[in-house]
Amino acid sequence: MSHEEQPDLRVRRTHQFLQEAMIELITEKEFGAITVGDIAERAMINRATFYRHYQDKYDLVAKIFEETANHLMENMSLLHKKTHKLSVENPAQIWIKIFEHVAEHTQLYRAMLGKNGSPWFADRMREHIIKLLIEYNRQWKQPGPRVDPAMPSELPVTQLSHVLIGTIVWWLESEKLYTPMQIATWFHRFVFYGYLFALGYDITTPDQV
Repeated sequence: MSHEEQPDLRVRRTHQFLQEAMIELITEKEFGAITVGDIAERAMINRATFYRHYQDKYDLVAKIFEETANHLMENMSLLHKKTHKLSVENPAQIWIKIFEHVAEHTQLYRAMLGKNGSPWFADRMREHIIKLLIEYNRQWKQPGPRVDPAMPSELPVTQLSHVLIGTIVWWLESEKLYTPMQIATWFHRFVFYGYLFALGYDITTPDQV
């Protein structure tokens, strides 16, 4: 391992320890009651080290989702294949991955997006979803003009980000009675007949079959 790789590895390990500590603490008490000292103690690091990596506990929980979103962006070419055809029964991998991530960190998202959660966190999450969708749409290479050229291009993406977070909240409040694949499929059906049509895709609806 080179000298350049060692600091990066230490940073990634510190991030992992702090994120795991945050998720563990959320399963034990309310987010509002958790302090930076609690997180640092659980991760077995000092407070100064925490503040070298994150501004506060809000920044930490936001980064957990942001890192997942960034990972999806980096691997978008793997999630999107040129041979992949739009199908109402074939949910895009992007949705499956997002719901799988939420399922893996149920306690975190239930705490941060629930009734006693943080609007700030929801806003940060929404911002990154919008970035993710814009990149995904760019790789789709929109096939034709939108239905209404006067409509701002960012509007459908913003609308979908709200629907996605609303779907996640509903799923968490239902105690996750449904699998990530089920939720991804149902969400994709909504996207297929609403969002994609607004972007200009030639969608065949059931009454046209």
